[in-house]
Amino acid sequence: MENIRAAIIEDHNLTRVGIRSYLNEQKNIQVVGDAETAAAGLELLHDTKPDIAIVDIGLPDIDGIALVQRFRQSMPPEAAEQTKIIMLTSFAQEQMVLAAFAAGADSYCVKTIKFELLLEALYMTYDGYSWIDPAIARIVLKHIRQSAVATAKLNIVQTAPISAIDPEQASILEANPLTNREMEVLELIVQGFTNQEIADKLYISLGSVKVYVRGVLNKLCASHRTQAAIIALRAGLLN
Repeated sequence: MENIRAAIIEDHNLTRVGIRSYLNEQKNIQVVGDAETAAAGLELLHDTKPDIAIVDIGLPDIDGIALVQRFRQSMPPEAAEQTKIIMLTSFAQEQMVLAAFAAGADSYCVKTIKFELLLEALYMTYDGYSWIDPAIARIVLKHIRQSAVATAKLNIVQTAPISAIDPEQASILEANPLTNREMEVLELIVQGFTNQEIADKLYISLGSVKVYVRGVLNKLCASHRTQAAIIALRAGLLN
């Protein structure tokens, strides 16, 4: 993988330093700078034009949502879109989540995310995918479902990015449903637990967890854990 240039905009010193140190340990990631305020962060983005920017919502001068909006609007669309945005926040309120995506965030993580999952989010976002923290996936799903219901009432045809699983996925699940143990593993995946934590909670070996996770991904036609979580929510597999 080519070198990924990352910037961090976060006012909490321990969080900012921790993320910077962890990313600098990765051979293919270069932290090009960090900032504590939105004003300094906007200047950093303009000066360095990073591949990825990790932006805190709760900045002291203006919030991260406004920062992302200003950055996107201040650059030509093709230039602004070259910088992918991962929104980082302590909050998982519906309004904040939806506002972040509306502002132009590509992915959304809560601050309790483990470093290895943040790294997964960074790689996926760099590759052009939206990484939605499992802790807030339900918020996005709820909004899309409500939008779909409202659209149906207006008898308007509209395509939603997450609305239901496709027929092929449904037929695969019907022919080869998840086992009880795979369902237990899936629920913990959606809650954001790592393989080791799943092993500890279910009192099984790490190797067994990896087998169950692979089975879940295959049956859900998912290429990664976050996609599996979203498909599970879309399919109504979890309450």
